[in-house]
This record gives sequence, structure tokens and C-alpha cells, in this order.
Amino acid sequence: MTLKTKVNTMLRNMASVCRKEGSPLSHVCFSVCLFAAIMVLAAFATSGAESGVPEAPASTTLRVAQWNIGHFSLGRKNHSTIAPDASEARAAEYRAKIDALNVDVLGVSEFDPVFDTAGTSTEEAVFAGFSSRVAGPKNGYQCNAVFSRFPCLRSEVVDFDQRYQKTYFIDAVYEIAGKEVHVVQTHLDWNANETATDARPTQIRQLIRHFRDVPYVILCGDFNVCGAGEYFTFLQAGWKLTNCGPETGCLDTHISADRRMPCRRFPLDNVIVKGFRVKDVALDDMDFALSDHRIVVATLEMKL
Repeated sequence: MTLKTKVNTMLRNMASVCRKEGSPLSHVCFSVCLFAAIMVLAAFATSGAESGVPEAPASTTLRVAQWNIGHFSLGRKNHSTIAPDASEARAAEYRAKIDALNVDVLGVSEFDPVFDTAGTSTEEAVFAGFSSRVAGPKNGYQCNAVFSRFPCLRSEVVDFDQRYQKTYFIDAVYEIAGKEVHVVQTHLDWNANETATDARPTQIRQLIRHFRDVPYVILCGDFNVCGAGEYFTFLQAGWKLTNCGPETGCLDTHISADRRMPCRRFPLDNVIVKGFRVKDVALDDMDFALSDHRIVVATLEMKL
């Protein structure tokens, strides 16, 4: 029997006793009942598991997406190519796409803080609907950002120990269901030269090592993998994949094969998690009008 049930039973019994002393309730009996009710309600408000009211919901479901947005130039340049006279209409297209995703967290690779060639702020033009916006430095093609409906507690930018293209990751921390959740956004080295194939496994191991003792992690990114096998290290460490996971298999997220990447499959974009169950995964059905990457959208259930 929960404390709430016990309270209701006790108060009903007290009222029954009071009715026997007079009708309506006597002043003395009413005072006793009122005092008892106040004391019990105070205990109920401060009680923990005994009260039957959990400190956090039994489960929390989040919608999370990863999008390499291609610097607003369809990935052809490392900066926006949107002209000022097209800026307003183009921003409306991006906002409509993001609104349709209806996500709690959006990780963005190849972000650009400048939306058009006139210098318009991207955060204000496209992402103003998110209460939390965390963007990392822009290093050529490298620029990561995290947008969320949860307030950000703190964030940091961490460079990869081994890198050839100034790659890094953002670690943004949010409080969700009373727990600290680390939302990580990254973009690993790509095969502009053969050395990148050596850097990516090292970068993946660094990510796993960095968050080894963190129970709740949502890792979004363009991992530039040359096939699904490069994700195996995450599985060995106990992480769960959304793309290349059991729910969907591998989903190609790039518009076409890059001649500098001798790969047959392109499951480049992914959401990889610790402390969450993967409920479903899908690719956005975009026609590559806004980027050269599809969007990975995952529904996650937090383990509490």
C-alpha cells in the first residue's frame, strides 16, 4: 500500500470517528483532523520511493536527429553560397524542414555561423526555435553545433589527439529526467588522403575512452566511415548504433559516392548512444535540395 492510499484510509477513519461525536463535526475533532492532514501531506511531499511518487518518470523518450547541413552550399564549399536576395526564402525552407523533424535534439555537422553572403546570423535565421544553441569553432569544412529544447548546463570543445583536418567534438551537457546527459557532436576525418583512414579509428577510440564513465551519452556526427565495419569498435564497447543497428541495417546518408573514398556503402551519419534504448530509426525523405546528406532521425528511450 502506498503512502497516499494510507493517508486516504486514515482520513476516512478519522472522519467516521468525528461524525459519531456530533453532526456536523465538532470543533475539536475538526482541528485534530486538520492538523493530522497537514502533517501527513507534509510527509507525503517530502517522501521518496515510499510515497509511490518516483523522483523521475519511469522512462523518457527523446527524438534526436543528425544532419550534415553542408555549410548551406550543398556541401560543395566550406562556406555559405546563399545570395542575400534568396536568403529569406532559403531560411524558410530550412526552418520548415527542421520544424517537420519535431526533434528534441539536433546535431549538425558542417554548420556555418553565417547563413548567407551578406553575413546573416544562422542561429537567428534558422535555429531560433531551439532554446539551447551550442556551436564550435569553424575550421575550414569542420564546424559542429548542437541545438536542443533542453537548457544546456555546460559545454566544451575537445580536439582529437590524432587528426589531419582540425577535427574535434563538442560535449554539451543537459539535465533530462534528473540525469546529466552528454550530447556530443562530431565530424571525423575523411579520406582526402590515406592518412585519414588511420585517424578515424583513433578518434573513435578517443570518444569511447573520453566517455567511458559517463552513463548517458548521445553521440551525433558524420563519421565518414568507409563501410559499417568501422562502427564495430562502438559495439565492442557496449554502445548502440541507430544507423547500421539491428532496427534498420545500414542506411546510406550521402548523395553519391565520393571518388576520393573507395567505399561501396555510405552510412556516414549516425546517432550512437549509451544509456538509451533505440526505439526506431528513419532517414528523412529529403530530395537533397538543402544538403548533400540525408538526416538520420532516431527515437530513444532513456534507461532509468
